[in-house]
Amino acid sequence: WSKLPQRRKVSKLELFDLLTPWLVLGGLLYLLRRLETWLHQHIFKVGWLLTHQFQTTTILYYAFFLPGIVINQFMYWAVAGLLNVRADRAIAWPEKQEIGELKLSFVKLSKNVDAFRLALISSTPLIVGIILIWHIANNILNVPGFLNDLRGNYLFDFTEAAARFTAAQDFWLWVYVAFTISNTMMPDFRNLRGWRIVLTGLGVIIVVLYALGAGNAVIFDALKGPITNSLNALSSIFAVIIGLNLFMVAVLGTIEALVERVTGHSATFKDGKMVAMTRQEMLAQRSQALAPQSKAVKPTAAPIGTPTVYRLPLPLPGAPGKEPVSRASGDEGLVISQDPLFVTPTSSISAPRSTPSMIAGSATEKPPTSAKPALPANVKPDDSEQTYEDFEDPA
Repeated sequence: WSKLPQRRKVSKLELFDLLTPWLVLGGLLYLLRRLETWLHQHIFKVGWLLTHQFQTTTILYYAFFLPGIVINQFMYWAVAGLLNVRADRAIAWPEKQEIGELKLSFVKLSKNVDAFRLALISSTPLIVGIILIWHIANNILNVPGFLNDLRGNYLFDFTEAAARFTAAQDFWLWVYVAFTISNTMMPDFRNLRGWRIVLTGLGVIIVVLYALGAGNAVIFDALKGPITNSLNALSSIFAVIIGLNLFMVAVLGTIEALVERVTGHSATFKDGKMVAMTRQEMLAQRSQALAPQSKAVKPTAAPIGTPTVYRLPLPLPGAPGKEPVSRASGDEGLVISQDPLFVTPTSSISAPRSTPSMIAGSATEKPPTSAKPALPANVKPDDSEQTYEDFEDPA
């Protein structure tokens, strides 16, 4: 153990040099994914603008990426056979879809495959695609030579450098092949969970080396050497793919604008799905999105002074017969109508009230209040001590 390198402190500059390739690679990968999503959606949109049929657009969309799809699914099937995983071919016409996204399910794996072998199978199209693009860029299209020409002559001789770059044999064919491979090689990241085992193993090895006294020098030199060089090479390949995608964005955007102007139709994407509209509606929606937002209304200042009920914004009732009625949510109200089975005769309503008839006769005078009523026939004055006041007046 005494022969192992001694511990030394890693400076901030060395740590920054170690992290820079990872940050650059992560930024390029994020930009590549965003460009890939935009390209897939707008290639699907151009196909719909030309056909106005989703089934035909779907077939043309898959046919455009056919070279990349073939390489992707072939490597998927071949590596599954090498790892002794059952892979069934499910080649069929793609189903109609309204979203610009490739569904690469022409080879279906067995449901019993473990996570590690699934991660290896899913990563193979990405690895093979990177190797093929590196070969096309360096050995066929000579991208490094084109960059050296630009670096030496700057922009003064750009036309000459571009002419030399495009003079390669079957230049546009190889550009198309590289474009389709680069936009179909990305795996489904949900199938890469098996790589956690490998990454966890590497982390354990680094911790064990550090605990045994290998020192920061061994770890830092190991990471700074081959790993950093590999990351830089991978970043350069991603940069070439991004440049190719930017070129296709310019070409596709021009074609899309011309088709929209000629046909008068357009479309936009909402939650990944394409929504058809006219070009005028698209321009109005775009201008509305770019228009400055109206300023928010300033809240009114609170009244100064002692709070009183006379300052509250209470609702005022209307005139008699015009009072506003507020209903609760969901209240339909109650309408009272006349029962059709019960109808009031119109004659009894409209006929005038008759006056009572007069009874003929003569009126009699009322007896004076001082007069006493006569006694009943069976009562005698001398047989009872009752007086006239003890009897009620029958009147």
